[in-house]
Amino acid sequence: MNILFLGAPGCGKGTQSKMLIKEYGIPQISTGDLLRSEISSKSELGNQLKDIISQGKFVNDEIVLELVSKKINSPECKKGFILDGFPRNLSQAKSLDKLLNTINIQIKYVFFIDVPSELLIKRCVGRITCDTCGRIENEYFSDFKEGDKCGDGVFVKRADDNEKTVTNRLKVYTEQTEPIIDYYKEKNILHTIIGGEGPATELTNQIFDILS
Repeated sequence: MNILFLGAPGCGKGTQSKMLIKEYGIPQISTGDLLRSEISSKSELGNQLKDIISQGKFVNDEIVLELVSKKINSPECKKGFILDGFPRNLSQAKSLDKLLNTINIQIKYVFFIDVPSELLIKRCVGRITCDTCGRIENEYFSDFKEGDKCGDGVFVKRADDNEKTVTNRLKVYTEQTEPIIDYYKEKNILHTIIGGEGPATELTNQIFDILS
């Protein structure tokens, strides 16, 4: 079962991926996580990536594809995978198809999570994550604030989750990522899920219905 999530930053791709991981036991391939891991290593490439991401720009296609290819070919992904945050543009989508064709793998389901831009900004700017367990909350939609305790950890905010950077990311998304929707629609594997202010489980139930 190979699944791809599409949608603007803050639409809930990561949250829905975690639901599927729990249900089906297949790993999530998050380009954000792959890139942040490289940044944490403080390598020369990691420092370059840090500057690019902090400005709300997208990373070079070749670098991202290399990281994704390495993950897909790992033993962890033998039973399938969930792609979150990649591809981000039409060129990446076509390059991904070429990569998967060489190893006889196909994307079976593409879920596009469609959320209004005003809500997306609130979701991103208010997002806080536990630095220990990875739990995600939002300062706008919960009682938790940055610095609050979460078990053995505390809630922290990503440096790039500020209004200026988020607005720029949404602009770049509209210009570069939206054309991918038509690309996968033509392949008859695209499923559009409308997101709102309701609980994440509403989207999860819709996705499970399609997969079943």
